[in-house]
Amino acid sequence: MNLSSGMKSGALLLLVIAILFVAGCTQPVTVPAGTATPTPTQSAPATPSVTLPSNETLKTEMATLAVTFAGDIDGKALAMALAEGPNSTAFETVLGQLKTFKASDSRIVYLYTLEQVNGTVRFIVDADYGQPEGSGYLEEYPDAPAELKGPVTAPIGVGPYTDPWGTFISGFAPVETGSNLTVILIGVDTRV
Repeated sequence: MNLSSGMKSGALLLLVIAILFVAGCTQPVTVPAGTATPTPTQSAPATPSVTLPSNETLKTEMATLAVTFAGDIDGKALAMALAEGPNSTAFETVLGQLKTFKASDSRIVYLYTLEQVNGTVRFIVDADYGQPEGSGYLEEYPDAPAELKGPVTAPIGVGPYTDPWGTFISGFAPVETGSNLTVILIGVDTRV
C-alpha cells in the first residue's frame, strides 16, 4: 500500500509541476547583468520619394500640350462646329478628336475649346460634352482665369486657379480656323 501511495504522490507531484509549468509559474531565466536582450524592431516601410512638378513646370507642360492639340485639331471643322452647333457632323468630328487627345495623357482632367468675343469666354466643344461634368455648347465661362479676359494670341500656362469644376493649372493655345472673326482656343486642365 505504501508503494501505491508513493506512486500516487509522485504522479500528483508531476501533475502539479506540469500545471505550474504550463501556467507560467516557473522561475524565469535570469540574464547576467550587462548583457542586453535584443528586442525586435520593425522598421517603417520605405516610402518612395516622389518629386512633384512645380506649378511653373505644369504650366509649361499644359501649354505645350495645348499647342500640340491646337496644331492637330481640325480647325475648319471647329469653326463649322461653332457655326452649326452640337447636331452637326463638324461638332462630332471635333468631339471625337478631343476625346482622343484627352485619352493620350492621364494628367488631363478636362479638354475643351473656347471662343473669346469682346471679353466673354464661351465653351464650344468639350471632350466631356453631354456628361454631368462637361460644359455645354456656347455655355458662358464667367469664372474663366483672368488671363482669358483679353484675347489670347499665343500659348499660355495659367494657374493655379479655382472655378466650379475644381482647382487647376491649365494651358491654352489659339487654334487656326481660317477665320479671324473670333479667337478660338483649346484648353487643357490638370488638377493641383
